[in-house]
Amino acid sequence: MSRETALAPRIRALIDREPLRYLLCGGLCAVVNNIILIGGDGLGLHYALLTAISWALAGSLGYGLNARFTFRQPWRGRAYLRFMGGVALGVPLSLALLALFVSLLRLPMWFAAPASTLLMMVYNYANARLAIMRRLLGKGSA
Repeated sequence: MSRETALAPRIRALIDREPLRYLLCGGLCAVVNNIILIGGDGLGLHYALLTAISWALAGSLGYGLNARFTFRQPWRGRAYLRFMGGVALGVPLSLALLALFVSLLRLPMWFAAPASTLLMMVYNYANARLAIMRRLLGKGSA
């Protein structure tokens, strides 16, 4: 048995773990978020506008990836709206973190964006799990 053949079951076993799938999707969304924040900052745009842009783009990407890959559920309009609403509830927290890091502490965006993104990933995991897997809470599948 070749080394590649021996690794395949181990890789599949890792991917079958929901938290790892979430981290992979979250990592991609974090990269998109940081590209928007750092790139937009480099263009002179304010972090409040960039946060709104990131909410729409990275949030939508996050729903699609988490629904299909992490939680293995079909795309549903109501679940998407719940998810985006939950992510929107995190926007004030994200803005507060950026205001703290950038405006108050005067840290550069290349530091502030990843730091706030890491803190927001914890919040977003809980939101995604509740929005997409709502049926686990006994509330039916919307």
